[in-house]
Amino acid sequence: MPSGSPFLRGGNLRDSLGTTLNGLLQRVPREELAALKRAVEREGFERDIVYYDDDNQPRPMPILLRPRVLGGNQRNYLHRAARTLEHAHAKLLQLWQESPLAREVLPLHERERRWLAELARPGHHHEVFFGRFDASTDFGSPDWVKSTQFFEFNPLGAGGTYVVPTIDDIVLKHVVPALRKRAPTLLLEPNDDPRRVLLEVLADQARSLRLKRFNVALAQYKDLVGGVSEFEHNQAFLRSLGIECWHVDPRELRLVDGEMRYGDHPIDIVYRDHEVNDLAQKEEQGDDLSAIKFALASGRCVSTLAGEFDHKSVFEIFTRAEFGEFFTLEERRVFQHHLPWTRIVRDARTSGPDGADIELLPWARAHRERLVVKPNRAYGGSGILLGREISARAFELALERGVAHPGEWVVQAFSPIAEKDFPVIDEHGNLGLAEYFTVLGLFVSEQRLAILGRASQRKVVNVAQKGGVVSVLRLL
Repeated sequence: MPSGSPFLRGGNLRDSLGTTLNGLLQRVPREELAALKRAVEREGFERDIVYYDDDNQPRPMPILLRPRVLGGNQRNYLHRAARTLEHAHAKLLQLWQESPLAREVLPLHERERRWLAELARPGHHHEVFFGRFDASTDFGSPDWVKSTQFFEFNPLGAGGTYVVPTIDDIVLKHVVPALRKRAPTLLLEPNDDPRRVLLEVLADQARSLRLKRFNVALAQYKDLVGGVSEFEHNQAFLRSLGIECWHVDPRELRLVDGEMRYGDHPIDIVYRDHEVNDLAQKEEQGDDLSAIKFALASGRCVSTLAGEFDHKSVFEIFTRAEFGEFFTLEERRVFQHHLPWTRIVRDARTSGPDGADIELLPWARAHRERLVVKPNRAYGGSGILLGREISARAFELALERGVAHPGEWVVQAFSPIAEKDFPVIDEHGNLGLAEYFTVLGLFVSEQRLAILGRASQRKVVNVAQKGGVVSVLRLL
């Protein structure tokens, strides 16, 4: 495909192929569609693409049959924007330590403060993350750059690391051949595997610390119930690449003569799935967390301590002029174009989306339909209220709750989520189209970008909220 293709510049797939993926699927005979649907569902369940309920029973995670497709320059732009935001996040620990205003915007629990006071050593090592940026964009729009909005950064416990490569493989195996029968020039390949993104981050950090060995621990409690099971799969993948890797409970790590150990195995670097607040609470209950504390203090833990700033109110730091001097021109450009205006709910004067001074609460009441109220640090899509979909009284109660619980709620400018038609196929192969809201989860390292696609018919898109997963592939 020529480099000047409209799709590679951000146009839609119809411009490149003369059709759409939905149009191609509509050409597939019903019997073939029904068999394709069954094959995807069967392999998804067999390969553990499931969500475990609170009673630890597996629920198949719906895999939407049509992939989302992006072009090379779209991938490059998303990678550059996410890396720019990641660099900005890396400054937050030092900013929090130095600025009382930053500490007001990014509140921490007392036990978190104690651990940071004990473990954080400014300038001792650089801050690194393995996390996931959640964003929305419409690849098929000529204005896809303008449509790209980031909603939050999950710098710890980012799910989808096993899901992404597995659903990509399933869709490439079953769906893409059916599409290529109708469009031979539809050449698709996966984006990067998130586990390779993680491996690059861990290896870069090990090299920066000049470690002479590379034994890896993936730290996640082994008694967790519910959610997506990925750590055992990820351990097996890293071992298949020749990496000495173990899935450990952080309480199983021991510090022996200045070295971390898991049983008889020496450990050099740790990927953690847990916030300091959670770890510190376990320590208060009597568990020995000295090894993970050593890892955090020495930079041998990914994400490093800057990963504690998982607040939605990070975007207040990024969208307030008072903090502008801490960030580069490129960082401020990405903030301006791709981040929603965000403020902690409180009775205060601040700057509005246009930069003018406002009284936050009266202004929010007057502009309810343009706003969203969110928990500052929750995850899984819980607690999100869209102002346009609730009454003025319900919105007022949300604001009152935010004022009564300082630092726990934010108000954010509403950003439209990309809406796309996806095929819905019944057991007989009859195909219809249904509209889904779609979001992306971006995993980045210096060289790589992995993408988790999610879709739901609800406006809050999350697998925990009974959404589905979408393969996101790159057009060659």
